[in-house]
Amino acid sequence: MLFLEMIDRRPVGIQNMDCFVIPFDAKGRVDRKEWERSMRLAMELLPPVLDKQSSKQVIDARHRFLRRRYDHEFKWRPTRKVEEAIVDAIFRSTVTKL
Repeated sequence: MLFLEMIDRRPVGIQNMDCFVIPFDAKGRVDRKEWERSMRLAMELLPPVLDKQSSKQVIDARHRFLRRRYDHEFKWRPTRKVEEAIVDAIFRSTVTKL
């Protein structure tokens, strides 16, 4: 997923790039069960709402561990070469790179 900076409907820069793993089933369709699991896990990444009953001495770090799990299972980092190929495909010219 890319967020592009545009001027007159022409891309001039990349503001953000996120790379996700999209699970497919044996028929080549998005695996709905895995996709829903990834969405549930993504929702759990939100930090907990302050709980009036929780102790100030205990830090709730569940969302931090869930972030690591989500990143491991459903995200990937492109190599510099892949990143450059993406930029080239969008711009086919010089552009401010990530």
